[in-house]
Order: sequence, then structure tokens, then C-alpha cells
Amino acid sequence: MEFLVEMEIGVPPDYDPELLADLLKRERVRAAEIASGDFFKMVWIVPGQRARIMICSAADARELHDTISSLPAAKWNRYHVTPVIECGVGSSICIPN
Repeated sequence: MEFLVEMEIGVPPDYDPELLADLLKRERVRAAEIASGDFFKMVWIVPGQRARIMICSAADARELHDTISSLPAAKWNRYHVTPVIECGVGSSICIPN
């Protein structure tokens, strides 16, 4: 199943700089682990914002939640998730298989 995930990065601006450096290091490591699989299909950076738009693949909403929640900074981020179904370009009606 695929999901459109809009993520706004929300680590507090007054977060301790040393703790932030460690958090970002752990975040990069975990994101690389996730990216080595088939979870992230596409990732876009939103210019001028601390945000990402992603197409993610997971067996179900629980797997999506568990994977995103495993990121060290997840508790500060805001997410908007929409399940999506691929449709042929130009199709007036999309009927999934």
C-alpha cells in the first residue's frame, strides 16, 4: 500500500545544540536504514520550509506508523498522511485491481 506523507520538521528552536547534533546524527542513521529498504518511494524537499513530501510504501497503516515513529525526531514532527492508489495517466475513473 502506498501513502502520501507530508512532514513538517518541528524540533524546538531552543533545543540544546549538543543534544540537537546527537539527535540529527541518530535521525540520519535511522533514515538511511529505512531508505535501504523499499519504504521511501519518492522524497521531495519543500523549498523555503523545513518540510518533506514523500511517497511511502508499507503493508498497512500500522507499518507506516511504526516506521515513521522509529525516527528519533518523530515526536516533534507533524504529519499528514493520505493513502493513495496508482492510476493510469489520463484515466477519468480509477478502478484499482
